[in-house]
Amino acid sequence: IIFTVLLLLTGHSASIFVLFPGLQQGTLWGFPIQYIIPILLGWFGIAAVCLAMTLVCNKFDDEMAEYVKTLAPETDTSTENTQK
Repeated sequence: IIFTVLLLLTGHSASIFVLFPGLQQGTLWGFPIQYIIPILLGWFGIAAVCLAMTLVCNKFDDEMAEYVKTLAPETDTSTENTQK
C-alpha cells in the first residue's frame, strides 16, 4: 500500500500545480516550475520508488524462503494422498 501511494504521488505530481496555482511561479534550470518538477518526479521519482520497492520485495522474498526452509518437512502419507 505504501509503494502504491508513493507511485501515485510521484506519477501524478502535476496535479499539485493544478490544485495550487500559486505554485506555478518561478523557474528551475530555466524551465517553468510546473513543467520541470512533474517531469523530474515522473522519471527519477518513479525510478527511485521502483528501486526501493524492488529491494524491499527481494528482501521479503529471501526472508520467506528462509522461513519455508525452517518448517517441518511433509510426511510420506501426505504426499501419497496428493499423487493419487
